[in-house]
Amino acid sequence: RAKVKKGVNILGARTSDPRQWDVKQEVGNGGKHSTTTVMCQRIAPSSRNRSTSLFHEVVQLEFEITSFSSLSGTQPISWQVEYPQHGTSEPALAEIFICQKDLVGIVPLAMDTEILNTAILTGRTVAVPIKVVSIEENSAVTDISESVECKSSGEDVIKVSDRCDYVFVNGKEMKGKVNALVNFTYQYLSAPLQMTVWVPRLPLQIDISDTELSQIKGWRVPVVSNKRPTRDSDDEDEDERRGRGCTLQYQHAMVRVLTQFVAEDSGPWGQLSYLLGSDWHFDITDLVRDFMKLEDPHIARLQEGRILVGREVGMTTMQVLSPLSDSILAEKTVTVLDDKVTITDLGVQLVSGLSLFLQPSAATSRAIVATAVAQELLHTPKQEAVVSTWIQFSDSSVTPLDIYDPKDFSLSAVSLDEAVVSVHQSPALKWPVVAAEGEGQGALVKVDMMISEACQKSKRKSVLAVGSGSIKVKFGQNDADAEAGGDYDADEIENRASDRRHKASEPERHGHDGRYYGSSSAERDEGPLRKASTTAKSILKNKVIKNNRLDGGKLSDDSQLQNIPIDFTNFPAQVDLPKGGAGMEDSDLVQTPRGLSDLEIGMYALLGVFCLAILVFLINCATFALKYRHK
Repeated sequence: RAKVKKGVNILGARTSDPRQWDVKQEVGNGGKHSTTTVMCQRIAPSSRNRSTSLFHEVVQLEFEITSFSSLSGTQPISWQVEYPQHGTSEPALAEIFICQKDLVGIVPLAMDTEILNTAILTGRTVAVPIKVVSIEENSAVTDISESVECKSSGEDVIKVSDRCDYVFVNGKEMKGKVNALVNFTYQYLSAPLQMTVWVPRLPLQIDISDTELSQIKGWRVPVVSNKRPTRDSDDEDEDERRGRGCTLQYQHAMVRVLTQFVAEDSGPWGQLSYLLGSDWHFDITDLVRDFMKLEDPHIARLQEGRILVGREVGMTTMQVLSPLSDSILAEKTVTVLDDKVTITDLGVQLVSGLSLFLQPSAATSRAIVATAVAQELLHTPKQEAVVSTWIQFSDSSVTPLDIYDPKDFSLSAVSLDEAVVSVHQSPALKWPVVAAEGEGQGALVKVDMMISEACQKSKRKSVLAVGSGSIKVKFGQNDADAEAGGDYDADEIENRASDRRHKASEPERHGHDGRYYGSSSAERDEGPLRKASTTAKSILKNKVIKNNRLDGGKLSDDSQLQNIPIDFTNFPAQVDLPKGGAGMEDSDLVQTPRGLSDLEIGMYALLGVFCLAILVFLINCATFALKYRHK
């Protein structure tokens, strides 16, 4: 028996093999349904071997669509078979697909074939819009997005919306995958969409430029009302303790959160694939800054998610929390020490501009290498250069000065040759600005770093550090013009920048007070700076994704990624302070004495005791040998 809805007629039934089967048909018409009963009877023994097939074709039925223009979608046909002595079978359903067009296929189209699952880090859904089109025999293309059905092959990797208009990840996924499948179906046609889902590798990596913070001797800052003043040690002299309402400044450190984005291969072994390569790390600090915290905020605090500031002696842990659960995505221990450090050097570089070089990456075709070079040449009258400074401490750590609160210090600069450069204070930047007056070159600018006015103990200002910056003034010549003429790789660019710093050789300059002013303080003491912790450098080889949307598409504007992945493997682990460019010979470098730590003093004392004991032992041996020889 076959039952069809109104709009479908049953034309007739015929036997598939008239020599084997006799077929009789009865048709009954109802209000909403039409029913046909076909009785099939064998009239001759079967000539087939029944073991060759489980099914035999007995009869064929013909159907007709009466109102084709008014019908769409599918028309069901309900089947039921009654066997003699075996009863009636369960109903079975078949479908006739009714389509106004002659379709040959459907194609799902995505805005991107990759999606970064940053929802694990931010808790905000990341989505990629989808359109599905049909292709007709005459090559016509039609949008059928509202009529398709869809299903993801793995909800723990990627999900699809109920309306099939976008695929998304919401942070509850368990893994990433290369070529994850989302299947789309339209009538009798189906097509898969392949999406690669990248997830951050856990645990995340917290990179802190200095995990051991100390007080800075001589640098006093005003006590904030919500911060308890730190008690100065007993060995501080009276002048150190005289500044009322002030306490010693603690060291600051730079913080980054890094990760790699990974996905499982579609192969049976499920090996990990890395976005851009296994040596690439991505700075995701801006994504997780709202979820970073310190276990004990009385010991240290975090400013703007990127600067770590000590508050009092102790040990605490920096953590990155999951926005969707109670899990910890990363953690690192931070120690605030009781001992004090001193500022041993102030590095100064005068920057008149930046040159940017872009080149394809040799490692991957999806990235470019951006190399920035600081320019130190003033080539027009009154052209200005800004002051870039770093400070080095007695524990060999180096940090940019601009990560400290500008209210806690002041910089003053003096031109050593007013005919070449002049110095004025910029009200906007509150930092000295150098302007070109006439041609010349050398260490022409002296920079003093002083504590804030509120903590000055007398009219004589407390100078924490002194540095010198080199500059070259040559009108009509541009750094870009001097370096034009050819393509260079990253190493050549860095070498050319280094060569430019060492081109000029200027005799030593003395100020009116008779003190020596060399090129830059960083150039005077190169040894300790080689041990410096990670900080900024005048030349950074950064790799950024080229023409690739990180998030594919977001549900809302505020969830757009604003961070470009950078290859931090090319950041120097040991960096030099930028040199001024006066180019003194190595024999002319003036070594700045560096104070010994308590550990070094103890080790040297112990070594001296050992040497003395060995010397006494050798003298005793010699005396005994002489006496024995006389006997």
